[in-house]
Amino acid sequence: MASTRPLPAIVASALRDGRSARWIVLALLLQAACAGPGPKLFPVAPVETHRLAGGEVQRLYDTDADGRPDFAELLAPNGRIRQLQYRLDDPSPADTVDLDRIAPADCPHLVIILDSVPFTMVRDLWNQGRFRLFAPPTRAIATFPVMTDLSLSEFFHASPCPGIESQYYDGHHLTNGYLTYAEEKNTPWLAYADYHLNPIDHSEVYGHPHVWFDHELRRIQELFYQKHQRCFIGYCVGPSALGAKFGRDGHLAGLIRLDRFCQQIFYRARGKVQITLFSDHGHNLVRSRRIPLTEFLRECGYHVGDSLQHPGDVVVPEFGVVTCAAVHTRQPAAVARDLLGLEGVDLTAYLDRGRGRPGSQGDRIIVLSRTGRASITHSDAGFRYETLPQLTGDPLELGPVLNLLRRQGRLDADGFVSDRVLFDATADGEYPDAVHRLWRAFHGLVKHTPDVLVSVKDGWHCGSPFMTDLLQLSAAHGNLNPLSSTAFVMTTVGKLPPVVRMEDLRAALINLGVPLPTKTPKK
Repeated sequence: MASTRPLPAIVASALRDGRSARWIVLALLLQAACAGPGPKLFPVAPVETHRLAGGEVQRLYDTDADGRPDFAELLAPNGRIRQLQYRLDDPSPADTVDLDRIAPADCPHLVIILDSVPFTMVRDLWNQGRFRLFAPPTRAIATFPVMTDLSLSEFFHASPCPGIESQYYDGHHLTNGYLTYAEEKNTPWLAYADYHLNPIDHSEVYGHPHVWFDHELRRIQELFYQKHQRCFIGYCVGPSALGAKFGRDGHLAGLIRLDRFCQQIFYRARGKVQITLFSDHGHNLVRSRRIPLTEFLRECGYHVGDSLQHPGDVVVPEFGVVTCAAVHTRQPAAVARDLLGLEGVDLTAYLDRGRGRPGSQGDRIIVLSRTGRASITHSDAGFRYETLPQLTGDPLELGPVLNLLRRQGRLDADGFVSDRVLFDATADGEYPDAVHRLWRAFHGLVKHTPDVLVSVKDGWHCGSPFMTDLLQLSAAHGNLNPLSSTAFVMTTVGKLPPVVRMEDLRAALINLGVPLPTKTPKK
């Protein structure tokens, strides 16, 4: 089983003394944690499949491995499993379970949060015939920056997090990211989770993701059976490690095991259970190179350090290996401009306080690309996005969308468009829901808000040089792009809207009948 002993004194000392990231991570890797056995899983495939009259499909399984089918799933014409059939050799009425006749309110509910699973992979697997206990998956648009703690804190309405990630600048100094991570100080959402792996074991997960994801599923399975809670919430970091190490193939293998896990839960419960699955964000599924962001700023003449004392000082947390970056500076306009010259940087943004045009609420966000500059302002009427006329570029590529909305009369006289209209118009864009996400990033998402945010192109990443060498990423997240930004959600309770923001997802699930907590649990 996983190690449950206290953090070894030698590692704790390293964390508190602020020793090097390399020393600390190597110490963590020396822990003798053991993942243990995997969960009880349903057979990987049916032994027979029959197409029936009216478009229904029957899938037969050998659940006791005696060479003969003894259980069946009956799929409705819409592809959903509507009936479970037990004792195929000599069935009685009690051996046929009609899932449509089981009220969700009468069932225990299992919610599993999966780190870094992209929507597109789940959608493709559903279309291929997997996860058919569930309604088709819905897209969930994560926060920007696309980070686990930020997205899940928004989901549970537990924001703000102290920082963008575990290492952050608190206005006085740069925190020890490893100590913050180990002590779960940037994770207000964890109060809602009934199970999550000790963060000290995460280094083991990224080294051996298959066995550790199986460990997480087994512990969730065991605890769900033992606790008999109305709603049990488990969080798995394993999928993030599967994608980071093995890319698409890692995610695929993990998702197939997850489908079998859910089938086993339903099989054992004779259908009297409900399950909801969702991810915190996506994964871009491409190998990437590190952007030498701090090195570049030094070469430009900035002083990179742990605090801001002089105009040329910058503080750059480099903890995770992600496709975004946060910079603290007293010169945000200059830093945002200069970082655009760095290969791999796609967009930069900063908050220009008190500089909004008449009709706005005062602030504006400046978004920069290499060829363009735009401003975002906010009012009671919604958002206004304007490009700088002297430049040809449109950083967020919203010109055609806004022109269409203007022709439709959806913009007011001052150029503002409602938040909901803009969400519907941009959720499928090159940068999904970017205006709202950028605004939120600078207004309440975190306590210690960076002065400049950076979104980098897929195929590049920012972060620790040592962690870059250690992990050798095959997938990453963090930027404004669709693969990174788009999570999935699906539930056996019913069908959700096609796309929803992460901050609105909990309410959508509750309205559907998923009994998620609405207040912070007492743990």
